Amino acid sequence: MDANALQELTLLEHLLASFLQSASWTRPWITLSFGMSLDGKIATRKGDSKYITGQEARGFVHHLRHRHDAILVGIQTVMNDHPLLTTRLTTIQGKDAHRIILDSQLRISLDEPMLHQLSEAKTILVAKANVADQSKVDQLSSMGVMVLLDPYQSKRIHLPWLMKQLLKLNIRSVMVEGGGTVHESFIRQQYVDRIYAQISPMLIGGKKAKTPVEGLGFPLLKDATRVAFSNLFKIGQDIIIVSTKQE
Repeated sequence: MDANALQELTLLEHLLASFLQSASWTRPWITLSFGMSLDGKIATRKGDSKYITGQEARGFVHHLRHRHDAILVGIQTVMNDHPLLTTRLTTIQGKDAHRIILDSQLRISLDEPMLHQLSEAKTILVAKANVADQSKVDQLSSMGVMVLLDPYQSKRIHLPWLMKQLLKLNIRSVMVEGGGTVHESFIRQQYVDRIYAQISPMLIGGKKAKTPVEGLGFPLLKDATRVAFSNLFKIGQDIIIVSTKQE
């Protein structure tokens, strides 16, 4: 792997350790990761996204997974891409992170490949208690899937509640891998510690093509979340920009 990428991974481990040693931390460390085209698209208007970034950048993402306790995605990402969310490395034995899926209405198919793979890592589904079908909760539980039921009366998963639940499960670092609506929720609620944007030298275009941060968005520039660029390096054909939230 590129020397700059290795240096960044070493720094991440140092930052994670410092964060977890702090007496004031009350939530897991949150990393956002996404691959996009030069014009800011994570998929075409037809949903084609495999693969925007090159093999080297995707390998770097697997090293990031190896260093986090859990990977989190939204149910739409699961339904569109059917990811396994495993850690696949060639140089070392990778550690699978726990898989967290935000699925407020518990729409996941019982045939989803992620639910049937052999791994020491847990699969955790997060749904709304007032919407989730109890018989499906029972089916998933019998398959070894952990289902967390959000008691708050809101449309989306209540992230402050989820942060506390993850700490109870000893999940201290989470890598959020999409989609754009999930990213926007974490950004809006200021649950971001580090961002890895992998930028591919291609132009996709299309006003209906997905972007890495969607949702409602901020109405005014003064409300937007500001970040500071902390690192930039080329890996394979792609550029990785590392950012942290400005205080």
